[in-house]
Amino acid sequence: MKQMKQWIGVGLIAVGISLAGCTISNNVIKVEEEKRQLELPAESIEALNIFTDSGDLIVKGDEKATVIHVEADIQSKNVKPEDIIITLEKDGNNATLRSEMNTDIGFNYVDITLTVTVPAQLPIALTDGSGDIDMTNLTGKITIEDDSGDIRLTNTNGEVEIRDQSGDILIKDASALKLIEDDSGDIFMENTGGNVEIHDQSGDMVIRNHKGDVKISDQSGDMVIDTVEGNVLIENDGGGERAVQNIKGSYTSK
Repeated sequence: MKQMKQWIGVGLIAVGISLAGCTISNNVIKVEEEKRQLELPAESIEALNIFTDSGDLIVKGDEKATVIHVEADIQSKNVKPEDIIITLEKDGNNATLRSEMNTDIGFNYVDITLTVTVPAQLPIALTDGSGDIDMTNLTGKITIEDDSGDIRLTNTNGEVEIRDQSGDILIKDASALKLIEDDSGDIFMENTGGNVEIHDQSGDMVIRNHKGDVKISDQSGDMVIDTVEGNVLIENDGGGERAVQNIKGSYTSK
């Protein structure tokens, strides 16, 4: 899976930076390694907004957490540390985490993994450019706008809305799904709940053990639906094989 200005706000507790050179493969590509840490007290924060250009993002909920804690693992080549900008700021009752690069087009390399630990109940709105997303143990509302990269959600109890351009979506043990819009990539849902609408352009879809109504518009790809405690409505099915069974409510296919 894949993705500073110094933080300006009041809540900065720690920033740790270390640099070390290393080589990758037999081509002796020298890569700089850097680690950064940011923290912001979460006492008066009502929501977290995350904006990332590229790189992997891991978000973990912790019921005992009293701060928003960010760890950044960075590998780069031909990029100045000051051109890799990671900030965590308080804006009114919200917090904003940004990860972006201020570099010219050329021979450069940046690989960032952000690991964010938050109070489990904190609502999160994420806008992501590219890279994989992994979110787990969250009870607040989750909103994701993603251009590319895989998305994985596990053990979430808050309302979930996903709008994704490309990449696979895997959701397990999520009780309040509302909307999934996906242009390309497979969708896999297991042990989920909520009255959910799914708009899928291409890619296969598997839904197993869902509690709630499911409304689907699908342009292409195979579809497997097995065990739904609710109604299933397929408004559009552009092509692909379909297997539907164990529907406890109504099943309608137009």
